[in-house]
Amino acid sequence: MWSALALTTLLPLAIAINVPQTYINTAIARTIELGGLTTQITTQYNIKPLDNSPGEYHLALAGENDVEPAWWEVSLGGKKLEGRLLDESPPTVAVQLGKTKKDEVITLSLTQVLAHTSTPLPAEIEQRDPQYLVWNTNSTYVDSWYPTDVERVKIRAPHPSILSYSSVPETYTRDNTITKSGGTLTLGPFHSLPPTLGTTKIAEQKAFSVHYETKDPVIGIRNLQRSAEVSHWGANLNIQDYIELVNEGPKLKGHFSRLAHQQSKFHASVPAQILTGFTMKLPPTAHSPYYYDYIGNVSTSHFRQGSTPATVQKNKKVRTSPRIVEGNLELKPRYPILGGWNYSFTVGYDIPLGDVLKTDSEKNRKVLAVPFLTGLKDVVVDNAELKVILPEGASDVQVYTPFAVDTIEHSIHKTYLDTTGRYAITLKKAQLTENHAQNVYVTYHYPLSAQLQKPLTIASLVGSLFLLGMGLRRVNYSIEKK
Repeated sequence: MWSALALTTLLPLAIAINVPQTYINTAIARTIELGGLTTQITTQYNIKPLDNSPGEYHLALAGENDVEPAWWEVSLGGKKLEGRLLDESPPTVAVQLGKTKKDEVITLSLTQVLAHTSTPLPAEIEQRDPQYLVWNTNSTYVDSWYPTDVERVKIRAPHPSILSYSSVPETYTRDNTITKSGGTLTLGPFHSLPPTLGTTKIAEQKAFSVHYETKDPVIGIRNLQRSAEVSHWGANLNIQDYIELVNEGPKLKGHFSRLAHQQSKFHASVPAQILTGFTMKLPPTAHSPYYYDYIGNVSTSHFRQGSTPATVQKNKKVRTSPRIVEGNLELKPRYPILGGWNYSFTVGYDIPLGDVLKTDSEKNRKVLAVPFLTGLKDVVVDNAELKVILPEGASDVQVYTPFAVDTIEHSIHKTYLDTTGRYAITLKKAQLTENHAQNVYVTYHYPLSAQLQKPLTIASLVGSLFLLGMGLRRVNYSIEKK
C-alpha cells in the first residue's frame, strides 16, 4: 500500500518535469518594463526544432514563487496562440507551433504582466521626499526547459535614477555582464546556456534586484464591485462601480502638512507619491456620469464625452474626419491620497442599449456585451466582482468570458415593481490589470410576453388601486342610523 501511495505521489511530479528535448533556443531577448504595481515582461524566442515532429513547445512563465502572472499571452507571427496551462513549477504553458520542419527557425513571443513585484524602499518617507521602489526576481536568466545559444535581458526603469542593482554570474558571459544606459540595464549576453528547468538542468538561477525611482503614485484597488443593469424599456445599460482605492507607495512619515501641499501645488511640484486625481476611459457613447462617496456628491470632476463616426456626422460643426474617440472622466478625490491612505467612492454612467445589445434573429436570442472593468494604467485590482442584472423575464442565460474567472454565480435580483425578480449573473476574479478590460458576453432569450410583464404588472396594480378606491367610496362609514 505504501509503495502504491508513493508511486501515485511521485508520478505527477515525474510527468511534470519530463519535457522532451526536441527544441533548442537559438536566441532569447527579454525586455522587462518596471512600473509601480505592475511589471510587463516581453520575451521573444527564436526556436529551432531538432525533429520533424517535435510536438508541443513548453514556455515557462515568469511568475515569482510559482505564482501565475496576472496576465499572459503567446503569439506567433503576430497571431495569438491558445496555450495549455500545465500544473508545473514554475507555471508552464504548452503551445502547438503547427507544421514545423527540422532546423526551421520559428519566432515566438510571450507577453506577461506581473502584479505586486515591486515594494517601497524605504517603506516610510517624508511628505516631500522622492519615492523609491525595489524590484526583486528569483531568476537572472530566462527560465527555459531547453538549451539556449544566446540570451539577453533588458530591464527598463520608469526613471533614469537607479540607486543600485545586483550582480549576475559570469559563467556564461564573454563581454560585460551588466551595461547601464540611462534607465536601462542590459544583462548579458549569455552564451550556451543549458536548461534552467527539468531533470537535466545545469544553469543555476540567482536572485536579482533593482532599486529605482518612480515619479507616479503607486495606486491599487483592493475591491471593485461593478453592477451592470439592463433596461429594455429604457433602452439603457447602467454601469456602476464601487471602488476601494489605496495608495500602496511609501507610507507618510510624520504628519500631513496642508500648507506644504498647497505650496507644492502652487509651484506645480506635487510630490510623486501623492495622488491628486486620475482619469477613467469610458466608452465613446457613455453619458450622464455621476461620482459620489460616503459624504455625498463629489463636484471635483470633469467629463469629456467621446464620439463615434455616427455622432460626428450628425454634428455639422465638426470638420475633422470621423473616428472613434473614448470619453474621459477626470476624477479628483476630496483630499490628496498619500502612501497608506484609502479612498472609497462610487462612479457610474449610462450607455445606449443599442450600442451593446444585438439580436440573433436566427436563434431568437439577445447578445449583450458588458465591459468587465475600466482599465487604469499600472493599477492592479486585487478582487473584482461583476454583477450583470438582466430584465425580468429573461431565460436560458449563457455567459462567455474572454479569460478564466474564479467563480460564476447565478441568482435572482429583486427591485422596484418586480414580481418574479430579475436574472443576475455574478462573476468574480482576483488579480486583474488593464489587460482584463474586455467585454463579457451574455446571451439570453427575451420573448414579447416577458417584455410586457412589467407594464401589465403596473397596469394591474393601478387598476386594482382604482377599483379599491371605487369600492371604498361606496362604503357608509357613519355611525348614525337613519
